[in-house]
Amino acid sequence: MAERETELCELFGEVLGVPGIEPDDHFFDLGGHSLLASKLVKQVHERYGVRVPLRSFYEDPTARAVAKQLDQAA
Repeated sequence: MAERETELCELFGEVLGVPGIEPDDHFFDLGGHSLLASKLVKQVHERYGVRVPLRSFYEDPTARAVAKQLDQAA
């Protein structure tokens, strides 16, 4: 697992209150909802300085997908 994916898994876990998130775990299957998704996207922006569109997060709500978006923005 890449370092960024590991960091994002930890961030997902913090937002969801669920430990042990894996890169391909689906945010909404783990109990996430729209308010938590907005919170997560905001925290990603604050931490990495990249805005992940909320719509794209809904299309693929995994740490791996967010990491890929961050890599493409760099």
